[in-house]
Amino acid sequence: MGGPIAVLHPLDRADGSASYKCPSTGSNILGSVNAPIELPGRRDALKPEEATIEVFVKPGTAPGGVGERYVEGILRTALGRVILGREKGYPRRGVVITLAIVGGESVGRGGSYLPLLPALLHTATLALLSASVPLSVTLSATVLAVNSAGEITREPSAKEVTTATSLHVLAFTSKGHLLLNESEGTFTFDTWDDVYERALAICHGSSTFGSDGDVAMAETTEGQPLDGIVRDTVEDHIHRDYAWKIDAA
Repeated sequence: MGGPIAVLHPLDRADGSASYKCPSTGSNILGSVNAPIELPGRRDALKPEEATIEVFVKPGTAPGGVGERYVEGILRTALGRVILGREKGYPRRGVVITLAIVGGESVGRGGSYLPLLPALLHTATLALLSASVPLSVTLSATVLAVNSAGEITREPSAKEVTTATSLHVLAFTSKGHLLLNESEGTFTFDTWDDVYERALAICHGSSTFGSDGDVAMAETTEGQPLDGIVRDTVEDHIHRDYAWKIDAA
């Protein structure tokens, strides 16, 4: 099965947009970003010294519920740590991120959003880059399931999720720092340590970190690290946009 497929700026009327499809989990997310913009009717919620981040998750054709509000809070907190909302033009204005689930298996009422969380994070990150929103770092995330035998499965299927004893989503910055850790189920500290090491390898590969925190990318036995996929998507988009200038040179 192939790896994730990411596309920048598929929407014309948004400041930035991205689509992200992960064949292994069946998730297919379309995201848009508008920033910086005025937030009408929300003057009481505006922050005087930084941007106000709004995240909306749309579950296909079904109305949103408690699950969507919960995952919106997780996304808002994680993305708020990487968005440079104090940059010129952003204080007292809004960064609005809309993520629509346009394909794959939907989350039923009361179901877990953890299997979809990495795809939502990747889509939001790419859409922010597409909109030229200033970021301190980029991020990459993965979901892992642990079964009763202690086996760790990367990007589990719906059946593997239902039979798992615990489910974990970890996100790392491009400098290798743990940004997000969401877990559910029963597990030990030793299990979590194994999950952490596996997630770091998936997101960054056999990486080495310099004194400044920069990552030297490397391949893993599981394919290209997710952080490399994010970088390659941006580089390919820039190359297409400036192909005429490169050819002219």
